[in-house]
This record gives sequence, structure tokens and C-alpha cells, in this order.
Amino acid sequence: METLLFFLKGLGAGFVVAAPVGPVAVLCVRRTLGRGLVSGYATGLGAAVADTFYGVIAVYGVSAVAGLLLDNAFWFRLTGGIVLLVLAVKTLLTGPVEANNRRSEGLGGDFVSALVITGTNPVTVIAFGVVFASLGLVAAGEAADWAEAVIAGVFVGSALWWAMLTAIAAIFRGAVSHARLRWINRVSAAVILLSGILVLVSAIAPQGPVARFLDLPFG
Repeated sequence: METLLFFLKGLGAGFVVAAPVGPVAVLCVRRTLGRGLVSGYATGLGAAVADTFYGVIAVYGVSAVAGLLLDNAFWFRLTGGIVLLVLAVKTLLTGPVEANNRRSEGLGGDFVSALVITGTNPVTVIAFGVVFASLGLVAAGEAADWAEAVIAGVFVGSALWWAMLTAIAAIFRGAVSHARLRWINRVSAAVILLSGILVLVSAIAPQGPVARFLDLPFG
């Protein structure tokens, strides 16, 4: 019973940490509208795997690893910012027609791009720390079965959020005209570009207001 409870709490933690809207959510929706449900969900799964990685760090309380990630936040944010800028340019240059014609070979790229964007944000481990403390999951690392249940729950919870977001986007896919899809493409590129700029600014000025804003667990 305790193992099941830890799994359910981990599921809630994974769902809550994944839910805030950010550049990956924008990518997920855009790819679902442009290429279909599978492409969108591949993006979400990349983020879910990255969330699970940080969930592992949080559940075992590996302070040395967490410290290493935060101490090298500049390089993580620099990498994430560059990836976002590249994706923004690619999104802007890839029109709706090309996106619709893209085949499944791009699913690996969809997965990896979301994995990198989410994985280069070490502040996620802080978000998990806050959520774990709120849900009483601090003791999960004391027993292997509890820890495994929480980690599995984090992945399922995060994957569930991305499945919901992708399904909602897929429902409206048929109602989106080519002209609207073109505008969605442009807005998505603008949001991703702005996110990339903010991440790079936070890397350059770690004590500035942008960095402090991005450091909020639920920002």
C-alpha cells in the first residue's frame, strides 16, 4: 500500500512539474498541429524523460550531483538557449506545408530537442525538491521500492500531461486552416525565440532579474 501511495504521489509530482507552459509545450502543440499526434507526443516524451532524470536526483537527494548541475548552470543555460534559438529559426523557415509532409524519420529529432531543452534546465531539480517536500516524498529514498515507485510515478505523471496536451491539440487539428497554421508557426517561432533569448540572458547575467525569474520553481 505504501509503495502504491508513493507511486501516486510521484505521479502527481511529475504532472505538476511538467504542467507549466513553456517552450516545450509550444513545440508540442505546434508539432501536433503540423505533423500529427505522434510527432507531438514524441516531443512530450523527450521532456518526460528529462523530468524523470531530475526526479531521480531529487528522490535520492544526491546533493553532489544537484550541486554540480547548479554550479554549471551557465553551460546548461547556454546550451539550452542556443538550442531554442536554432529551433526558432528552423520553425520560422519551415512552413506549414513542409511540416505536414515531414515523415516519421523526424521523431527522433522531436524527442531529442525536447530532451535537451528540458534537460538543460537544472532548476527543475529545485522544482522537484519543492513538490517532493509538499507531498511528503522526502523519505522515498530510504527504501528501494519506494524510490522506484516515485521515479516511475514521475515519468507516468509527466507523460500523462504531455498525452493530454497532445490530445487536445490533435482534436483541434482538423479545424486549423493552412493560413491559421502559418500564423501559429510564426507565433510559435516568436515564443521559442523569446525563450531562447531569456535563457541566454540568464546565463550571461546569473544575478539579474531574468535569471531570478527563471529560477522560480513554477515560473
